[in-house]
Amino acid sequence: MKNITKIAFLALIFISINTVNAQDTQENDTLVPVELSEVVVSTPFKESLKNNVINVSKLNLNNLNYIKRQNLSAAIQEIPGISIISTGPGISKPVIRGLSSNRVTVFSHNMRVENQQWGDEHGMNLSGFAVGSVEVIKGPMSVLYGSDALGGVLYINPDSYYDGDGPEIELGTVYNSNYSGFTTNLGVKGNLNKLNYIVQASVVDNDNFNTPDHEVENTYFKQNDFNFGLGYSSDNFISDLRVNISDSEIGIPHGDEGHDDYDDHDDHDDHEEEKLYQNVLNTMVSWKNRILFDNISEIEFTLGYRTNKRKEFGHQDEDGDDDDHDDDDHHDDDHDDHDDHDDHGDEAALNMDLETTTFDFKYIFPKSDKFELVLGTNMLWQTNTNYGKEELIPNAEKKDLGVYALSHIHTSKWDVLLGLRIDDRKIETESFNENFNSFTSSVGFKRNFGENKLFRLNFSSGFRAPNLSELFSDGIHHGTSRYEVGNKNLSEEKNLQSDISISSFGSNYSFGIDIFYNSINDYIYLNSTGTSRRSTPVYNYTQADAFLFGGELYYSRSTSIDWLSFKTTLEYVSGELANGGYLPFLSPFTFKQSFTLDFDSNSYKLSLVSKGKQNNVAKFETETDSYFLLNFSGTHEFNLTNNKLGFVWSVNNLLDEKYFDHLSRFKTLGIQEMGRNISFGLKYKF
Repeated sequence: MKNITKIAFLALIFISINTVNAQDTQENDTLVPVELSEVVVSTPFKESLKNNVINVSKLNLNNLNYIKRQNLSAAIQEIPGISIISTGPGISKPVIRGLSSNRVTVFSHNMRVENQQWGDEHGMNLSGFAVGSVEVIKGPMSVLYGSDALGGVLYINPDSYYDGDGPEIELGTVYNSNYSGFTTNLGVKGNLNKLNYIVQASVVDNDNFNTPDHEVENTYFKQNDFNFGLGYSSDNFISDLRVNISDSEIGIPHGDEGHDDYDDHDDHDDHEEEKLYQNVLNTMVSWKNRILFDNISEIEFTLGYRTNKRKEFGHQDEDGDDDDHDDDDHHDDDHDDHDDHDDHGDEAALNMDLETTTFDFKYIFPKSDKFELVLGTNMLWQTNTNYGKEELIPNAEKKDLGVYALSHIHTSKWDVLLGLRIDDRKIETESFNENFNSFTSSVGFKRNFGENKLFRLNFSSGFRAPNLSELFSDGIHHGTSRYEVGNKNLSEEKNLQSDISISSFGSNYSFGIDIFYNSINDYIYLNSTGTSRRSTPVYNYTQADAFLFGGELYYSRSTSIDWLSFKTTLEYVSGELANGGYLPFLSPFTFKQSFTLDFDSNSYKLSLVSKGKQNNVAKFETETDSYFLLNFSGTHEFNLTNNKLGFVWSVNNLLDEKYFDHLSRFKTLGIQEMGRNISFGLKYKF
């Protein structure tokens, strides 16, 4: 069956290539987005998407329906090959071709995001209203970003500065019917001589969400997000200071305990008393600088500082060494300063502070017609400190140092990219001191066939040091019903991915195919021991070789009807362990089809999403049935006192489909996905 699926996928690609080749001469209205000529920030040579040897996907959030900017992780699913692990509407994290968490590196506001991403329920906590665009590299990019970029890179570009006259103010609000949620955003942009500034704030207040059958208790989500940017630009110096503060409160459900109007209110009150929730406070400051030398070479360096303060309230101490934690000396020293309580006076059972300082530097040599060269280094210093009664991971320090060289060679027919890097990561705890190091490389080829066809072939290696959870876990993991035991003898994961990309574009169509094979040595995963502790099955972290195979296909076209265009995407990924079994969080075969109708200031979009049955599951996963979703949305613009007033609306899950998403963590609790959600929004810019 697996071979049949692969053959069918390749056959579909072959048919599609022939179809596009037959249509190269047809040209009507412009469909290919301007992004093809936009400069890519996630790679160092300031190349456009079209000229980059590395295949980079880019999504401009300003081009999306305003409603979609509420949830950044959901918005990036517009990019083929990207899915999300969700824990309700409030928590989601990206999956790139079957890999996620510490196997995907996320950059935001010009620095690396470090927020205990080893936890499936630890989302990105990033507001989409402060984001201008998102770039995705699907595949290992350790040669540029070091450890953890084994599966790919999500590079989130902050909103750009305003270069017009006078300040620009944007005010917007969105209401969501399913969870009675409001999202409000206010942004101000302006400039003064060579200085530019951005001040932006958003507030999210969402109640419990509803499945087609009932409300799901304790799934609320609240977030206050503030962003500030100050930029300076001259002929030879460019500086960008960014500040982000995000405070989130996220409910943690008990399980399939929904209630309707006939539920006993006393029972409901009991659940309220047992309320479990997370409080996550992220603070980030980054300062990026570029020094240009006669416009032929440049130095770029970025300093970053980030804190992630994570607290969980309401659950009992469930660590492996319950009693020992009560008397730990390191708690007594600082506990008074971190004696956090919620509104009801309960102390945080889990209280972790993660502090990260980063320094990134690169020198771009003078560019010639045939050769470009970049030398760079990345440094990271990180401390994790526990103040709560529970300890999921120990107090620890982490230090990273990486040095790399990347060259771009231009020939008459081919562009060639060569990269080399060496990394060292040191992890230190009270009882553990270990260095993990690796040598990674990358080679890529790109060739243009005419003006509108591209061929790319990339081979890249990556590595990932084990994270603190994999090394030191010893306790029940909330929400997964697993007792997880770490392994201090784990070694680095190392992988090699081969990636072939074919793309074609014209004035009225865009087409692309990506096929990849990713081989991972010493893949770290949870393996059942067949035993239990406290009536909970025990899983140990262990290692085995693994591989992933798959690809994406997309085709968008403007039809002969001026106001009608469409986009089709297909996505497939399969991942297996060499010793038998499947990798977790593999999105099933996915088909997406959208139709867009544009009439001057009015636009409508009908989207169809079909996901197949997923029966290739890891040992702790359950199978998921196929499902079909229908979404409908619209945008309308009006002139109001010489300014633009935008009205947006959407209906997600129009048919109120009952289904489980395979990548939802609520699936193991018997909680279905959200039912029909009707959203309305207003955006006024002046």
